[in-house]
Amino acid sequence: MDKELLWWQSFRMGEEEAFKLLFERYSPLLFNYGYRFTREENVIEDSIQEFFMKIWNNRANLNDTVSVKNYVYKAFRRTLLIHIERANRKQNIPKEHLSFEIELSHDTKIMRKERLEEIKVQLQKALDKMTPRQREVIHLRYFEELSYEEIADIMGLSVKDLYKLFYRAMDSLRKNIAPFSLLVVLALLFEAKSS
Repeated sequence: MDKELLWWQSFRMGEEEAFKLLFERYSPLLFNYGYRFTREENVIEDSIQEFFMKIWNNRANLNDTVSVKNYVYKAFRRTLLIHIERANRKQNIPKEHLSFEIELSHDTKIMRKERLEEIKVQLQKALDKMTPRQREVIHLRYFEELSYEEIADIMGLSVKDLYKLFYRAMDSLRKNIAPFSLLVVLALLFEAKSS
């Protein structure tokens, strides 16, 4: 059995050490994911704290899961979006203004630095033309290596709708990046997740 599933089962039975392991494993990942939605670090940190307090307090009512990562991302995303919406209301920012940013890795050996920088600029422009949800699906697929089913679950979409969203995101990349560069971009996305 996967060690995270063992931690999950132990945590649900009230073992603090297992809870600590889950917290240490996921809090940096969730912070990174949250940073794609907002640069307000205090909002992200509050969301992480609330999420972990919530699951600790409700541990007896939590079900088994086949993927701890999927459960954690999905539940955290809900908590984070509530916090962002609250913060935006205080600042009179419309709800539709929710963003999702992807930052590219600065170190790659694919080609000379000048060409790489040119491609990164092209990619950033292409990402900026996407909707926040399209950028989010790219992040979850390439950076977090989640399956389409897991991403659909996290984002509250049917798998069919997720496929459409992913196709539109990839189509947007194809339209905004030269064909050869698109191959390099995909390599950059795969490399960025490992850095």
